Amino acid sequence: MPVVWPTLLDLSRDECKRILRKLELEAYAGVISALRAQGDLTKEKKDLLGELSKVLSISTERHRAEVRRAVNDERLTTIAHK
Repeated sequence: MPVVWPTLLDLSRDECKRILRKLELEAYAGVISALRAQGDLTKEKKDLLGELSKVLSISTERHRAEVRRAVNDERLTTIAHK
């Protein structure tokens, strides 16, 4: 058997699916935070979020929850203001 680098871990398909989903949700949350910290949500940013939510399979409910979180985050609001 050929040596594969990096080494493949002994993870089940279900474990891989869970890890992937967690990465997708964290990525979406990170983009929402960054866009909030940049300031106003432009049409281009809205379009980007629409495409990203499709690619990462983010539901409308999850999107709204992430937006609420970011809008109410004092640190992100302060960064956007300054």
